[in-house]
Amino acid sequence: LRALAVRTMGCIQLPEMTEYLLEPLTKACRDPDPYVRKTAALCIAKLHDTSPETVQEDGYIEMLRDTMLSDANPTVVSNAVAALAEISHSAGRNYFRVTMETIGKLLQALNECSEWGQVAILDALAMYQ
Repeated sequence: LRALAVRTMGCIQLPEMTEYLLEPLTKACRDPDPYVRKTAALCIAKLHDTSPETVQEDGYIEMLRDTMLSDANPTVVSNAVAALAEISHSAGRNYFRVTMETIGKLLQALNECSEWGQVAILDALAMYQ
């Protein structure tokens, strides 16, 4: 139910809805249920389409990069990678830097996530230099 609420609010991409989404989205990012956290990761990318400055100012990119990429659940990790890739693409900036530290986390999640998540992770690994 929590994931459905955040997903539904994230799909209403009106600037007027942004302020009502922030508190539930922040709570969803820290929810004990991994399904809620993975939904929150994708919702951050949708929020970036509506209000990129809010995502930047409220620390959602750092939440994806620092917290969700280190999550114990591989689906949360793969959705965080997909969200960072989408945000980077639409912003024209690279918010996701593949480092030796993140490579280990991504490879660990690669084996256990869905095919869709594997594609997102492999695309991110392909950017490593």
